[in-house]
Amino acid sequence: MVDDVLKYEGLVRKLTNKYNFRSDYDDLYQAGMFGLIKALKKYDVTRESNFIDYASFYIKGEILKTINSDYQVKVSSDTYKLSKEINVTRNELMQNLGREPTAYELSYVLGYDEDKIISVLNAVSTTYSLDQSMVDDDINLYNKIATIEKGYDVGVLDLKDAIATLEESEKQLITSRYYEDMTQKEIAQLLGTTQVQVSRKESKILEKLKMKVA
Repeated sequence: MVDDVLKYEGLVRKLTNKYNFRSDYDDLYQAGMFGLIKALKKYDVTRESNFIDYASFYIKGEILKTINSDYQVKVSSDTYKLSKEINVTRNELMQNLGREPTAYELSYVLGYDEDKIISVLNAVSTTYSLDQSMVDDDINLYNKIATIEKGYDVGVLDLKDAIATLEESEKQLITSRYYEDMTQKEIAQLLGTTQVQVSRKESKILEKLKMKVA
């Protein structure tokens, strides 16, 4: 394990450098190393063809989780939510007006006091620029959390690993239900069974997955 950690330590530093814009480098590096160790423990050569790609997801997941945690500590939840509203409205007004909207225009559209708009903009800009991009992936502040949800969150990766251990029929049901957004009735017709049986089987599979990712 130690030799493997040293072998891929350069990958951790490479990814840390790409995401090192505001959070402490050492914190991100430690998070990345934790992700690497987790990947080494979970990697199954019979199922995964490329360890670097596999490990990168875990390393990025831990790094992004640390960045997200740092940001939420620095900016209150209410301020963060309002800053998202402001950014969306700001982009819409820029398209309509052909210029940067004023704080007054933002406050008029959003229905908040102008001083509050200015206060939120100042609070956010002290931590990240409203248009600051995360190096490499060109992800701005307001869709960073969505990126974590879409694939780099470590919990999501654990769930993917758990799903990979299911039997083929179980994978098919879960894929149809949650990835293809099919109803239980539609799945029952597809599998040639009843909706009640699909519902029971789905519940058993979900319980199995909960135990694996707990």
